[in-house]
Amino acid sequence: MDPAEERRDAKRRQEYYNLLGNVADSEYGMPRRCPCGGRMIDEVRVKEEFDTRPGKRFFSCINYEADGLHYRQPWVIGVQEEIERLRKRVEEADELIKWVPILSKQIESVEAQVKTLTLLLDKLTGDVYNLTVQVDALERVCFD
Repeated sequence: MDPAEERRDAKRRQEYYNLLGNVADSEYGMPRRCPCGGRMIDEVRVKEEFDTRPGKRFFSCINYEADGLHYRQPWVIGVQEEIERLRKRVEEADELIKWVPILSKQIESVEAQVKTLTLLLDKLTGDVYNLTVQVDALERVCFD
């Protein structure tokens, strides 16, 4: 086999393995797009001869083939995972909301401290100016 052909074949195999990994790692919640770029459809399985659960729903890629590169996830699992994800986000938001009054009090305290420090800085600036004037006056007396 030609070395260039071997490299191309190795690259194709590596891309295939990467795509398999991406599909396996990304199947969580309600999929929006398939890794192949195909759109997702809400599929209802038709009754088959030996089907014990006719009408089972799936999130499926429009280009679905049973090759492991396309999504076909049971609807119930996708919805359940999405609800769990949303519940976790709501719990995190509740935790943040609990901190709002505490942070508000801390902000008021810091603003009061800034105001006090600003007044102190104004007083110290005035004192430095007075001392500068006194030093200037003393230098005139001593060197005249």
